[in-house]
Amino acid sequence: MELFFTQRDLLQEAGSRTDLMAVLDREPVREGMAFILDVDGSYDMNLNRFLRALPTLGCRSANSWEGYARDLATWGRFLRETRGRSVWDATRVDFDAFYAARRLSRAPFRVTAKTWNRSAAALDKFYRWALDERLVVAAPFGYREVAVAGRARGRLVAEAKEKGAGGGSVKFLSLERYRVFRNVGLRGLRPDGSEHAACRVRCGERNAAFADLLVATGARLEEGGSLLLPELARLRPLDEERSARLDLAVLTTKGDRGRAVWVPVRVLRRVTEYAEVERAVSLARATERGGWPGRQWIEVCEPGPLGGRVRAASGRWVSVRWAELSPQERMRLVEVDSSGRRLGPLALWVSERGTPMALNSWEYAFTRACERTALAGMPVEASPHTCRHTFAVHMLTQLVRGQITAMRSGEADLRMGAYQRVMGDPLRILQRLLGHAHISSTYVYLDSLAEAQELIDEAVDELAGRLTENSIDDLSAMVGAW
Repeated sequence: MELFFTQRDLLQEAGSRTDLMAVLDREPVREGMAFILDVDGSYDMNLNRFLRALPTLGCRSANSWEGYARDLATWGRFLRETRGRSVWDATRVDFDAFYAARRLSRAPFRVTAKTWNRSAAALDKFYRWALDERLVVAAPFGYREVAVAGRARGRLVAEAKEKGAGGGSVKFLSLERYRVFRNVGLRGLRPDGSEHAACRVRCGERNAAFADLLVATGARLEEGGSLLLPELARLRPLDEERSARLDLAVLTTKGDRGRAVWVPVRVLRRVTEYAEVERAVSLARATERGGWPGRQWIEVCEPGPLGGRVRAASGRWVSVRWAELSPQERMRLVEVDSSGRRLGPLALWVSERGTPMALNSWEYAFTRACERTALAGMPVEASPHTCRHTFAVHMLTQLVRGQITAMRSGEADLRMGAYQRVMGDPLRILQRLLGHAHISSTYVYLDSLAEAQELIDEAVDELAGRLTENSIDDLSAMVGAW
């Protein structure tokens, strides 16, 4: 089985039939949606129907679509090549063989427990859907019932996952290593910060500005990569302010929960400089080459900080707010003047060709940056999500230090909920900044604090120093709170 992705622009450039485009619109097939073809080029209708159904099954992110499709294609390829079966008639024996091949084989073919559990989760979702659609009689693995408080019946959990396989350590960078990654890897400079004549990096300032934005705000790849140029106009901090509040569009955030991030003035200045110089040059070159033909653009006139007017299929101009648009729709926005001439995409991040920067292109840009740091003798491994982890760890460190400072000054109430005062508040603040639905997702960063033991020692010492013979009631309250 081979994996492919829907790209309407390529279909148009290849002169595809209009009836094929009509089929994509009728389904509807979203831009970037993955589909699977068998080795003979055949198209399994039901298998790909599951992939098209992912947005209604709780998977809205394009990254999630790709992940599920890759895991399903790997499973299907294994069954076809080694078992002579399809995904529709797989048995428990087949699944056990798949586990042995993935987890018990020798390196480099053996995958980690985390990778296996992610794959097992994808297959679980697929077979739950297949059972509901009556396409299979049973899943190739068992289920166990887990009790749920307040309910007579528990929920069924697939036994395909490995128990006790944690997410592993959080990968983050010290600020020093991040500077090396940004300057040497993304910008192509020498370790001392000077220009490197033999290393010409395309769009280096764009890459550095994007990484700074992720590190400084904790934004996810899709959140930061979907920003529009007009949205920058909303960020106008006062002279005495050190950051500007950016309300992320609901449809660009995970789970459509929406949230706000704070962009430091220095980072905002770097992003603005990129937009005014490097981005403007890319658009000017694209204009010289003939503009932006052949793409399924959404034409916009009179764009403002909050929204603009888009041309509907009927030809009428309709007002729309940027907050109402999905990441895929944002990538298709193009500004036009009164005569209908295209002036350029509204996406903040554009490629050297002047087209919106695809999200998977950022992964490639970061990979190339890692290679440059290795060649410079200062290897740093980083991805866009590493930037988010870096923000979380360093922000949590500062928040905990702030709590300890408040304790020393006497501002914190040590009698009630001491543990919550020391750790709970910073975690909940970080939870809101990262947009986690559950605080349990935020706990993982506690083990990554560079100064965790030092912070705990300071907190315990401070508590012990303030506990005197006359404060037995305070001690009892704290023990109860624990």
